[in-house]
Amino acid sequence: MGIGYATAYRTGIIPWEKASRTGLPVLERLLDREEALRPDRIRRAIDLGCGRGAHTKLLLDRKWDAIGVDDVRQAVDTAVRRNGLDDARFVIGDVRHLVHSGVGTSFDLFLDVGCFQGLDAAGRTQMADGITELAQPDATVLVHAAAPQRWPRTSRGADRSDLEQAFRGWTVTEQVPEASDPDDAGTWFRLVLS
Repeated sequence: MGIGYATAYRTGIIPWEKASRTGLPVLERLLDREEALRPDRIRRAIDLGCGRGAHTKLLLDRKWDAIGVDDVRQAVDTAVRRNGLDDARFVIGDVRHLVHSGVGTSFDLFLDVGCFQGLDAAGRTQMADGITELAQPDATVLVHAAAPQRWPRTSRGADRSDLEQAFRGWTVTEQVPEASDPDDAGTWFRLVLS
């Protein structure tokens, strides 16, 4: 998983960063709701597959106690420098092994902007099981994914059935397309523990 991404970061070919910015207005609305549901407590979040940390910084700016996780050291190093954040805000780790990555426990929110969709079925289940183990009872998972496509296959993509298959014990409560045609930009999914 990390070798292809490490090469992409080294060469500067990182189109997913531009794609993730198109979903920002929808993400902001989704985060508004999550914050309204937890007004009087410290809110803890993990940015899964954080890359260069833009969404981790967004969460921190919105007063979440946030940590980013990515398995590409160069991306994490850039996240620290680029965002002016303490390196304790980032963990070099594999999202398929969250429990043993040193991120802690008791998270309210798991943010995934394009990470789940790139994993195979076994990796998706491992990631979901780790999230379940680290989640507060009222936790939320927000996942942004492109629709599955046959060609060109730059990413596997993911849809509701993929999420329901991996996240046993969770319910998809919302599905928000970024555009009138979800195949154009992707879809946000909101999951809660059942």
